[in-house]
Amino acid sequence: MRLLTLISTLFLTGSVFGQQLVATISKNRAKIGEPLTLKYTVKTRSNDTIVFFEKYGEIPIRTYGGGQLTTDGVSAEIYTDFNNSTSKIPTGKKWEGTYEVMIWDSGTFIIPGPEIIINDATFRYKDLKVYVDFSAKQKGIDIYDIRENYAELPEEENVFVRWVKRNWWILAIVVVAAAGLIWFINKRKPKEPVKVVKAMSLKERTLMAIDALEGERLWEQDKLKEHFIELSYIMRSYLTARYNIAILEKTTFQTKKLLLQKGLHEDTVDTIGRILSHSDMVKFAKSSPDEMSILKISTLARQIVAETSPLEFDNYE
Repeated sequence: MRLLTLISTLFLTGSVFGQQLVATISKNRAKIGEPLTLKYTVKTRSNDTIVFFEKYGEIPIRTYGGGQLTTDGVSAEIYTDFNNSTSKIPTGKKWEGTYEVMIWDSGTFIIPGPEIIINDATFRYKDLKVYVDFSAKQKGIDIYDIRENYAELPEEENVFVRWVKRNWWILAIVVVAAAGLIWFINKRKPKEPVKVVKAMSLKERTLMAIDALEGERLWEQDKLKEHFIELSYIMRSYLTARYNIAILEKTTFQTKKLLLQKGLHEDTVDTIGRILSHSDMVKFAKSSPDEMSILKISTLARQIVAETSPLEFDNYE
């Protein structure tokens, strides 16, 4: 969903030593509705934590034309479930995620690179470019290379062009003088101090994600299940990054056990279990809470983030 993009953007931090990100597409030219494979891989150290925010249903793409990018609601349809795997390599481990998509419009499109979190640091894959048309490319012929035959007629050279050719040295002197004047003016300007933008902490990013989710009020749009799926994902992503444990695919019972092993207080772990269990009950259509209960669960989630986050200082660098 679109909100997952927002969530992944909020988790932006620095770089991780040794990470290698590669994005590929099975074809850079295709017919409308032809299956395309998007593959994203990353090589990291064996003990690195990896969190990838997958898309569901469709991937918004941008149209490329005339050297400019435009956004006009075009999307790549995801027609199979997202698949990912992790394997060992001599330098550590390799993670690989794959989408199978179709594009139902013609033109040149840019598929934005997704974001991935490695050890609480956010990275972005490169964008992928693909040309889609009604028919396949003919061997040896580029569609954009087809031209009509015509006879070129010599154009009459105008007065300005003749003057420039005869007096080019005057223009050269003017350009050099202008460049020198601009350099002199810029040199005299006082340099503005460099503004240091402090990166948002894990706590701030998580609380902002919870606020954004609550602000969408999905339960009023008959999307109660989606609301709790995303709330569960936010909490599991936070705990994964905070305690360096992989719990995105763990059950609520397994998650509580791992958190107790990390030394969390039993009351705190029980509250986390309540949030995740509540989400599980809604996801499997075993519960349909009212708005007051939904907001209470969000408040508990904020409380857990505040309690388990390290102390922050305004002058800390």
